[in-house]
Amino acid sequence: MTTTEPNRWTDRRSDAVSARKEAYEQLRRASTWRLLAATKAPAVLAILQSVFPAGDRRLPRSELIARVGAHLELLHDDDHRELSGAAEDEVEAGEGRSGRSAAEYVDGWVREGYLTRRDDPQLTETTFEPSPATIDAIQFIASLEEHRPTTTESRLQLVVQQFERLAQETETDRDVRLADLQRRRERIEAEIRDLAEGELMLPSAEHSVDRLRDILQIASELSGDFLQYREDLRAVDLHLREQILSPESSRGEILEQLLAGDDLLGQSTVGRTFTAFFRMLNDPVQTRTAQELVDRLLERDFAHALSRSERERLANVFSDLYEPAQEVLDVKTELYRSLARFVRSQDFRQHRVLLEALQEAQGVALAQKDEISTRAPFPMGLDLSRVQLSSVAQHRLKDPTDPGAPAEAEVHDATTLSIDVLQDLVRTNDIDIVGLTDHVNDVRGRSGQASIADVLRERPAQQGLASVIGLMFLATQHAQEREGSTEIVTWRELDGNDYAAKVPSFYFLDDVPVE
Repeated sequence: MTTTEPNRWTDRRSDAVSARKEAYEQLRRASTWRLLAATKAPAVLAILQSVFPAGDRRLPRSELIARVGAHLELLHDDDHRELSGAAEDEVEAGEGRSGRSAAEYVDGWVREGYLTRRDDPQLTETTFEPSPATIDAIQFIASLEEHRPTTTESRLQLVVQQFERLAQETETDRDVRLADLQRRRERIEAEIRDLAEGELMLPSAEHSVDRLRDILQIASELSGDFLQYREDLRAVDLHLREQILSPESSRGEILEQLLAGDDLLGQSTVGRTFTAFFRMLNDPVQTRTAQELVDRLLERDFAHALSRSERERLANVFSDLYEPAQEVLDVKTELYRSLARFVRSQDFRQHRVLLEALQEAQGVALAQKDEISTRAPFPMGLDLSRVQLSSVAQHRLKDPTDPGAPAEAEVHDATTLSIDVLQDLVRTNDIDIVGLTDHVNDVRGRSGQASIADVLRERPAQQGLASVIGLMFLATQHAQEREGSTEIVTWRELDGNDYAAKVPSFYFLDDVPVE
């Protein structure tokens, strides 16, 4: 009797296939896969390529909605085809989805991960840009449309040249490196002799154009990499914050490094990669040399075989890289500052207390999940929050040139002030009675008589309400009251606000004696 031994190679291969299937299941839930598999994928990709042409990598919400609205019929056509193929009950359920506005589509694309929303404090409107998933999907579709093979001779040469350069730079044997340099010198000297003798060997125009297009393709792929850089930096920032809040021992080391000013974002893998790229891109010598090479290539005869868009991309290959690279650097700098503030302000301690409370509540809930039924009534009333909804159209836009309605005047009840009360007010508030006496005599002397309002019109109240009280005090002693008559007096307080009051009518007929 024989037994079959297990085939270990088959088992390992089966495990590898299962692991790959699990990985693909995860990728299937990613935005790139879902976008390519979507029913409206042709319309969505075409519209996104149209509304985000070269140079417009970020758009404000209003402009994005306007651009999407210009192609809205393409999306509605797909909606109608979906509804026509559905059952009658499904049609009724789907009627709400057809005829959606451009704003609803934009919000849906944000939720699906096709667009990335950015809130810039320096801008008054939210901006949007294609997500890294959308960039990958567009590049994949473009590669299918162009039908250009990637296994070209020029790309293989680029790979071989990079292998050769890396091998030479990392060689530790001095004799081997010296021999390589001597061979390179011999090749260069041979080329110099051939050129001096008049032999000029040039590659074919087709070969040169293929190499140039491969270089442009590599440069264009960097645009999606910049978006991915930003997402990766945010992921590193989130991971560092999680480590700070975790109870593990590594938390103390991270806090010490951040408090010491270490740039942990820059020390991460994505941070080091981007920093090296940005440093090279900002090297004035290398950038100037590379731009001169590009200008020389544009003057070559074979460059005329490129399309107009390819020639523009080639001419602006470095300037087009600088702006998105600067945006990634700004994101990295802001994340670093935010993380440093998070640590130095001790805000992480409050977050940690809240996290521990949530974990404790979660532990209590998990401990009771097998004992308490999900249908069991819970003895707690929870009031629903309510908000009064109203249309935006009911609000009137503010006109900056309109000063607006004046503030409603505050009216106080009239009270009767006796001579004793006025005398106490004068004594306790240090009112300038001597100066007010001069004002009364001056105004009365010119017109023969004067009321309190007349005095305040020609001689404004220097002490505000205190001057009005002082004039009332002088009037009760030295002026004649007109029974049943009142007048309005006005004055300006020291804070710059104007006030008014109704007072009994008094007329100064003679000079007030100076005390």
